Amino acid sequence: MATSSSHVDNYDASKFWIASARNFRTSARLHLQHFLFQNTIGYLLEPIIEESLVASSRPLKVADLACGNGIWLTELHSHFAKNNISAQRDGFDINPVNFPDAAYLPDSVSIKQLDILSKPLPADLIGIYDVVHIRAFVSVIPDGDLTPILSVASELLKPGGFLRWEETRGDKWAQGINNEWVDVLDTRLGQFGFQDARLLSQEKRKQDYKGWTEDYLMVWEECAAFFLPKSQALDAPLTREVWTEMFANSVKETEQGVAVHQGKVVTVVGRRPQ
Repeated sequence: MATSSSHVDNYDASKFWIASARNFRTSARLHLQHFLFQNTIGYLLEPIIEESLVASSRPLKVADLACGNGIWLTELHSHFAKNNISAQRDGFDINPVNFPDAAYLPDSVSIKQLDILSKPLPADLIGIYDVVHIRAFVSVIPDGDLTPILSVASELLKPGGFLRWEETRGDKWAQGINNEWVDVLDTRLGQFGFQDARLLSQEKRKQDYKGWTEDYLMVWEECAAFFLPKSQALDAPLTREVWTEMFANSVKETEQGVAVHQGKVVTVVGRRPQ
């Protein structure tokens, strides 16, 4: 019989991203999430980064970690093409289920399966990127330990390369997790050794609240599979049936005007020392 200690207390949030349940709905949600981020931020790369890269007048290499369906990379391709910027863009994700077929990707975009937190990294990736991009990693950093992901970013970057990280807190309405590090992410980058770290906090647009709400609802709907049914977990404080009922009630509340949006997007940029 499953108990609360074996079922709930040992839950690993990172396993959400490698579950077999990820499917076309997940990819659709990632498209929505991307455009919600872009509506808030207003650009794909911070202008200071882009100006610095253009000034180098050489072909660039950009990496996107946990790239999902590659939407940020393909949109960056279109932006670079309009501005005559030459770059190779590589995406990496632990789960390939949402990858587009290679036939539909631009020649300068590649997407590969890779657990970027599993050391060692492939030798041919070390120190080759001008930009490393990270987005929405709070669910895989529940304890606030940024050392693993910052180590990866630092290893991938060339000396003088840029780390660009976009994040929203996920702890405003969830117990048992703490994302306070998001609000001081520039300080954390500086403590790790990145230079010129700076943070920009941007409020989400009210007209996007419904989109953010629907994005979160799609995540919560998928979470039902992680709770055992009552027949298999008689003593568990939260079963699949209870979660499903809670979710249905949440949907009703959103239909009456309740919004879930976390308030703001934090964007942080830092540079690997020369």
